Amino acid sequence: MKMVVPASWEDLPADLIGLVLLRLPSLADRVRLRAACRPWRAAAKQMKPSLPLPLPWLAFRDGSIVDLDGAPVRCAPILRDGVFRYLAVDNFAFLIHDDGACSLMNPLSGLTLPLPKIAPVVCRAIDRYYFYQQSQLRTTHDKVILSSPFDSTLDPLLTSIILEGNDVVISACKNHDAVNISMCPESSQLPPTRHAKDISFLNGKLYALTEYEGLWSIKLDANLLSEPKSSLRFHQCIPKDPTQHEIHWCPDPNQQQPWDPSDLPPGYIVVRYLAESNGRLLMIRRWMAFPRKARLGTQERTSRFEVFEADLSTVPGQWVKVDNLDGQAIFLRAVPTHSFYG
Repeated sequence: MKMVVPASWEDLPADLIGLVLLRLPSLADRVRLRAACRPWRAAAKQMKPSLPLPLPWLAFRDGSIVDLDGAPVRCAPILRDGVFRYLAVDNFAFLIHDDGACSLMNPLSGLTLPLPKIAPVVCRAIDRYYFYQQSQLRTTHDKVILSSPFDSTLDPLLTSIILEGNDVVISACKNHDAVNISMCPESSQLPPTRHAKDISFLNGKLYALTEYEGLWSIKLDANLLSEPKSSLRFHQCIPKDPTQHEIHWCPDPNQQQPWDPSDLPPGYIVVRYLAESNGRLLMIRRWMAFPRKARLGTQERTSRFEVFEADLSTVPGQWVKVDNLDGQAIFLRAVPTHSFYG
């Protein structure tokens, strides 16, 4: 049987282009393939839902971006006139402008999507507390996440931790409705007793990790953000564990040799992250050791990680330690950079 040879590279079969894409873990390489010609772009678009996430880029605070090999990535300037700072969220940059307004920008194309309702909502949240001022409008966003990819049929919800975890702001990206929800609504003027340390979406719910590893959730719908705020409340999933702390003074549990009692044990800062992976909600503990006499923030060294899965099949739920990630990798905001995914 005679083999049919394509007349040109444009006629390369879509299934072969798909095989090539599966061997391109870099987003930059996938973009270059799509830019080659229209047939390749169409085939890549058809394959996109079945492709694994590309390796992330690292975006530094000065707006420069590199891949995991340290090679610079050419993209539109993230920090520009009128932009005070930014946070990374999936494959977008969440821009905070000089006047406190917010928007999403695609760093590859430079296209910007305004989010006009976020700033007024944050202003109202600040007014609820006597210990915050409007001058903090530009610096209050701590972390931003999206509920779904931007090219899905759903209206993605953008959620930001604000006011040091006292509140979260949720905004629909397409219809622009926005609302702020307090982590502790009963304390409107007093310092709240519950703070969001990290957030993550799973199966249409927003989960918030609080002090002492408590877990709270809320069901969200882009079409219902304009409903009365009284109907939008967090509900407890996993109770807090008072034995868990952010700073521990103890010997390294992994140390083989007995600890010298004449020496003071080191301290450990324990930072906790919340992440969705393969349909599971995970909590990651990052243990960072520092010498007993060191100033916090100067000599921390990551000692180990622990991973736990939220078991919500019981009431109340519980954290169950896991030994593997099913072949997945989790990128944490563990250094002063941000990650971009394509």
